[in-house]
Amino acid sequence: MFGTLVVLALVYCVVLLSLIFSVIERKQNIVASRDLSSQLSTIEASYANTVASISDTTLAEHQYTRVDNATFAVRKDPIASYAVLYAR
Repeated sequence: MFGTLVVLALVYCVVLLSLIFSVIERKQNIVASRDLSSQLSTIEASYANTVASISDTTLAEHQYTRVDNATFAVRKDPIASYAVLYAR
């Protein structure tokens, strides 16, 4: 009887410690996720500023030319349907 109580007490301690450590790990993961989200927002803002700064003069400096009235080929995946590609 005493041995069973000792074993049950040990199992209880293991389960309790496991729960405590999983809660701590979850909180650490939430903090890390917030940090990564903040970094991603900063990178997205930087990218948006870079894209917004592109103008016709910038493109001309890098020897890009504007093509008017051109049709472009569209790569179609085998799983894509007409509705996915062309429906609005």
